[in-house]
Amino acid sequence: MIERYARQLLIPHWDQDVLSAALVVVVGVGALGTEVARLLAQAGVGALVLCDPDEVSESNLNRGALFTDAHVGRPKVEAAAAALRAIAPGTVVEGRRAEHARGVGLAELRDADLVISCLDSIADRVQLAARCGLVGAAMLDGGTHPWGGEVRWYPRGGPCYGCGCSAAERALPSSSMACGIPDEMGASAPISAMVASWLVTHAVRVLFGLPVVEGLVRLDPVAGESRRVALAADPSCPLHEPIPARFVTRSGLTVEAAVGALLAMTTSGERLHAWNSVDPADRYGPLDLSAAPAGSTLGELGIAPGELLPVIRNGPPEHVRYIELATSRPNGRDLR
Repeated sequence: MIERYARQLLIPHWDQDVLSAALVVVVGVGALGTEVARLLAQAGVGALVLCDPDEVSESNLNRGALFTDAHVGRPKVEAAAAALRAIAPGTVVEGRRAEHARGVGLAELRDADLVISCLDSIADRVQLAARCGLVGAAMLDGGTHPWGGEVRWYPRGGPCYGCGCSAAERALPSSSMACGIPDEMGASAPISAMVASWLVTHAVRVLFGLPVVEGLVRLDPVAGESRRVALAADPSCPLHEPIPARFVTRSGLTVEAAVGALLAMTTSGERLHAWNSVDPADRYGPLDLSAAPAGSTLGELGIAPGELLPVIRNGPPEHVRYIELATSRPNGRDLR
């Protein structure tokens, strides 16, 4: 295994042991996400969680390095995970076929060594930034344009993706595309690969604790240049209020537990809520878990492993507490 990484071990400040112990969450497994996951796995990152709700389509084949004709119609995360296991057998990979708010719990975002956003829309990025903000997780974000792209690093305690958005953009539903960007926008493999390379270079340096340029870097290969854009925290941005650890109770329950077992951890006058409708087929359905069949498992309700679920109590807002679910263990590896 050492021979596999022999050339990168010659790089100054490279620490293969840090990479092999790292767990990275990649949200969005399209053209950019597959390239990011491939480069991380080939570098020797120990564990990857891939989250995406979609299936591979024929239009993905001109960009997604991990997809072939045989994968058309299969969930992206399953196809990508299988390809990564073949390319980098030393990397543990788990695919979550779900929107990120249903696929990766808040405790998993909190405990991951890095969260990388490869999402398509402003609304989805804002939602992920909000969830990272609740648990104080840093976020590395990338995006592509027809002839360029951007890389954005949001460390803990600094500005977040939402700081650069208007109040209207922060309020967009996660299914919306923003800023007039059409649902179908031109994309190519060279641009996806370029932005992914910048993202993973940032990611490796973050994992090593090496300096990384904060803010936004615009990549313009046509002009042959990259430009840094400083980002400032917006005092009015509502995405910077982490959940205090003292308000969190670890349940030891996984998403395989029945909803009734979790409800049993509440008392009279408390209401246990999910972050999304407890009916996955109804986006606008109830959030209260008491509305779900008691025999249903938490996973069947679309609740992610490692989620922190709010318990609403009678009294001031500061009396909200949270119940933490146990995280998943992909292929036996604990998601800490």
